[in-house]
Amino acid sequence: MSIELDTLEQRIIGVLIEKELTVPDTYPLSVNALVAGCNQKSNRDPMMEVEDFDVEGALRSLMDKGWVTRREELSARVMKYAHEARSQLGVDVPDLAILCELLCRGPQAPGALKTRCARMHAFASPAEVEARLAQLAARPVPYVGELARQPRERQARWAHRLGKEAPAAAPSPTSASSSTSTSTPAAAPAPAPTSTPTPTSEDLNLEARVEALEQEVLELRDLIERLKGM
Repeated sequence: MSIELDTLEQRIIGVLIEKELTVPDTYPLSVNALVAGCNQKSNRDPMMEVEDFDVEGALRSLMDKGWVTRREELSARVMKYAHEARSQLGVDVPDLAILCELLCRGPQAPGALKTRCARMHAFASPAEVEARLAQLAARPVPYVGELARQPRERQARWAHRLGKEAPAAAPSPTSASSSTSTSTPAAAPAPAPTSTPTPTSEDLNLEARVEALEQEVLELRDLIERLKGM
């Protein structure tokens, strides 16, 4: 058995978790807020450009799968949506923070995850993050997987396993040795990817300011939607 969320569904779940843990006063989210969250320029990799109808279609699919529920609030005329990742995955807030980062920003090393998860949950050290990742990878249906370490990377990166188009896990020693023992000529090596630099405090402050501004835009959009419905 595996979890089959497509790329947009993964991003929507990641955005819902992120906003619940960082700006709970604005959660659950409207379609407009989800579109803005999916297309956000900070804390996202890869970048997306989705429209309302894309998100609406993905939400219908997620509701059918039990990953999202619709919330109709008496004080607002706009329909809002909440994730059900806790019940689907059986995880706590620290695990949710890690999965959220992997869903929103792609594969990352434990050190980067410790820094970036801080706005959702404060981990004591990269080793604590790595221990959590190992537990998530050891589930009967693994939620994450460790990737093969690339040249110049100090730590191996981890990726989520919650759907399609997830990066392949690191090959086992057996499969690696069998592949090198064949007589097939080796292809020209691909250029070594550059490692992701560890963000500085200045980078994180800038990200926080950008995210705060984006959140203000989301709140203004929701207010406009409510005023339209009056």
